[in-house]
Amino acid sequence: MPSLTRIAEKLQDKKYQVSKLKRKTERELKKAKTLQRRSTSGLFSIEKRVESARGQLADVSGILTQKLAQQESIQRLLAAAEVRLNREKAAKEQAEQEIEFAESIEQKENAQTTLNSILDTINEISFEIRERKKTSKKVTYAIDEFNKSKSKISTAIQKQVRGKPELQKLIKKSKKSSERFAKQFASKFKQEEIAKKSLKKVRVKLEELREKRRKLGAKRAALKRKLAAQRKKRKTSRVKRKSSKKAKRKTSRVKRKS
Repeated sequence: MPSLTRIAEKLQDKKYQVSKLKRKTERELKKAKTLQRRSTSGLFSIEKRVESARGQLADVSGILTQKLAQQESIQRLLAAAEVRLNREKAAKEQAEQEIEFAESIEQKENAQTTLNSILDTINEISFEIRERKKTSKKVTYAIDEFNKSKSKISTAIQKQVRGKPELQKLIKKSKKSSERFAKQFASKFKQEEIAKKSLKKVRVKLEELREKRRKLGAKRAALKRKLAAQRKKRKTSRVKRKSSKKAKRKTSRVKRKS
């Protein structure tokens, strides 16, 4: 009995220690899985943001290419307009000279008509140049803004991409930890079940032993009661016999006296 009790106590303590380790391993397993889940989610989020940023970068780059081509075209048109303007100015000077040195009224009127036409052309070209310069300024501003936007998006992509290796390491590490803790948890769970079964067996044996002792104690108590009753009965019988003998002796004495 004392040996079984000690065994039960040892098994109970072992079960407690194994359960404690199992709970600790379970907590570590949950932490590792949470870290893996968060890291995976973070990596997916980064990839999604990078993909979106790259799409934005492609759009901005496309518009920027268009703006650069537009700026180049405007510069070519301005250069051509400047050439035409210089040519018309030279023609204007020539017309003015023709007016100045005209020998007849008709020549002077023809030269004046030519000059008026040249002046109209110069005004048109000057207006065209002013408008194209305004457009060029707007396009230049737009190009600067798109360049800034492109640089900002590129920087954001680089930052996001730099964070990927770290998250990938965390995912790999947390995955290994999860697998390790899962194995440890399964092992501790098995040990706990074995300890439970062993403890249950010992407790059953202890209960059986206690039941036997209770039955044996009841038998002994019954036997004691029986023996006590028998002793009491024998004692009563002896007292009765003694009383009977005394009565007989007393009766004999009375008869002799009579």
